[in-house]
Amino acid sequence: MPVVGDIVRFLDVFAPPELAADWDNVGLLLGKSGAGVRRVMTCLTLTPDVAAEAIDEKVELIVSHHPVMFRGIRKLTDADAEGEMLLNLAASGIAVYSPHTSFDSTRGGINEQLAEAFGINSAQPLRPIENENCGGEGRWGELTSAVTLKSFCRIATEVLRTGYVEYCGLPEAPVRRVALACGAAGEFLEDAVRLQCDTFVTGEIRFHSVLQARTTGISLIVLGHYASERPAVEHLAAVIGAEFPELKVFAGRREADPLNVYTANTPE
Repeated sequence: MPVVGDIVRFLDVFAPPELAADWDNVGLLLGKSGAGVRRVMTCLTLTPDVAAEAIDEKVELIVSHHPVMFRGIRKLTDADAEGEMLLNLAASGIAVYSPHTSFDSTRGGINEQLAEAFGINSAQPLRPIENENCGGEGRWGELTSAVTLKSFCRIATEVLRTGYVEYCGLPEAPVRRVALACGAAGEFLEDAVRLQCDTFVTGEIRFHSVLQARTTGISLIVLGHYASERPAVEHLAAVIGAEFPELKVFAGRREADPLNVYTANTPE
């Protein structure tokens, strides 16, 4: 039977911790390396609902893209929701691992998956990581042929199985050279401009960065943080399952985008 440490070692090769941002908290965050594993669940964010699912499903390891204890903790009690959740997981013998920005940046990681899904050819990192030939931050490249911004927005909704995306730019503006970065990644807008991309795609961005994009003349597509990363959680489950076929590996089913959309046409 594989143990937690076996899966950790595999994930550390697939998404090397060296690729993580300096501010990040990646790796094995809770649990014993020597504990046996039969069932693994992946998720985007470890919330109390997701933790309850893991306990109900009797998993031994959660691979959560977003880390717990992100800003560090000084005490671990049931006085707050995260503390109570972690104590419940520990009591149930469930370990927690997070690859976060390592998974964003690695070859075959989230940004590379998005680039492939959107039809971006020969995608390269927006910011290659020095001395690491296995990836870098963000991706950019070119479509085989130009499409309109409106058409590319439609493609994005189909690829991500989401009802909408937000955009800034002229609907008929040409989209050919595209930069992208999953999650909250507005800081890569300047890299997209530097590389003379006509379009920048991200999951989440500040309002003033949207204004900067409009002033600069680059089209912008905002996918939603959850939408830009959740499909990769299912992919990660498949990757782990292929490496450890004796395990039951699945993406959590109770997780959903915490944001809902209300429009003037929403039924009362």
